[in-house]
Amino acid sequence: MDNTPAPFQRYSLVARLFHWSMAAIIIPLWLLGFYVGRIMPHAATPQKALLLLIHKEIGPFIIIMTVLRLVWRATHRPPTMSSDIPEEERLAVQVGHFALYAMMLVVPLTGWVRSSVHGLPIPMMWVVDLPPLAHKAPVFVPLVNVLHQFSSWILGVLIAGHGIAALLHRYGRRDTVMDRML
Repeated sequence: MDNTPAPFQRYSLVARLFHWSMAAIIIPLWLLGFYVGRIMPHAATPQKALLLLIHKEIGPFIIIMTVLRLVWRATHRPPTMSSDIPEEERLAVQVGHFALYAMMLVVPLTGWVRSSVHGLPIPMMWVVDLPPLAHKAPVFVPLVNVLHQFSSWILGVLIAGHGIAALLHRYGRRDTVMDRML
């Protein structure tokens, strides 16, 4: 095994723009969903309706962004990892990235299905209403609610882990792993 460090390589500008713009959308949207679902009173209020509308308008856009990001990733190789990163960490990076991409699709899709089984419109970015992914089916509402909330929690944990890992590289190991996305 060659122990010479690979030359420093940054992710492409497009990859970095996808990464940071999606973080700037997903993290506040996750926090908004948490606030509306867990902190606000359960009673319907105009403020809650407005916050839910914002959440629902932006949520489906994440699907488009994720698909575009996956297309970019499939057609543009990311920088190689440093040879001093152990094999188990390389596997953890691959599994973590796969899980992040999967949840960036699953969470908004379950939200879309949630609105569908409620019989509610599925607006996107104040421009278009999306077609329902399922027929109105009140019997499935509790199940889909749980799926959306559970997948959201998984995404939140993955994002937190991703951020913690980046900070550990930056301030613990003092290597250039985090710099590749800056």
